[in-house]
Amino acid sequence: MSHLKNNLLFSSLTILLVTGGSLGLAQSAHNKVSSQKLEAKNVNQVSNYSGDIDLLAVSQPTTPTMNNGQINSAFINRFNNAVILDSKTGQFVIDKNFLPTNTTQMELASLNKLISDANAGLKGVVAQAPKGDVVQVGNSVVVADNPTTAKEIAQGTQAKTVSTHHNGSNYIHHYWWGYRIGISGTTLHKASLGLNAAALFPYDKWIPVGWVISVVCGILGIASGASPGGVVFNYSGLPGTPYGTIWSVGWQ
Repeated sequence: MSHLKNNLLFSSLTILLVTGGSLGLAQSAHNKVSSQKLEAKNVNQVSNYSGDIDLLAVSQPTTPTMNNGQINSAFINRFNNAVILDSKTGQFVIDKNFLPTNTTQMELASLNKLISDANAGLKGVVAQAPKGDVVQVGNSVVVADNPTTAKEIAQGTQAKTVSTHHNGSNYIHHYWWGYRIGISGTTLHKASLGLNAAALFPYDKWIPVGWVISVVCGILGIASGASPGGVVFNYSGLPGTPYGTIWSVGWQ
């Protein structure tokens, strides 16, 4: 076997499929292999990808919403690495260096709209919330009704038991695509007694909490006063909907 003057390095095609808002990623061959780690997040999972190129650059264009109005998890995964939380301004911004190379003008317009809405909500809530109730975690911000809950949610240390329901906590986890919201069982019960839901839930300037509670309880098939525990769900204010879209509803 003859010897080659130069060593050639080939990388095989790898397809990585991640379920629950998954994204198909293709890895191309390079003569010189560099290594970088990209992080793709959705509300239920955090996955780290390693490769020799910007893996998100080869994903396919998609729409920001699905037929039911829910925000498309493929859209979130496609642009998640391109959106950062600016530490100086406290606002979400696009890092154009990480935009997929095949980003369409329609996708960019939708991305800008989601970020604009997210920044409006984040600016308002941070301005009125006590400093201790606000905790930044990565490229997202947790705002709760007390410092302990804010830290627990940010650190992912809040105790959970699958077999039982818990009263839960009141918090809003701000992402560029929308919110992950927790409402305690106590708040749900008080709302069922006719008390002002906005007064029970913290920082309700941008989220119609009374409407949210009725929709969430309707999805779960319960009355707010009959809830066995606190609830948690995703919420995004999307064009064409009265208030926004609620999905991934569960118990705290």
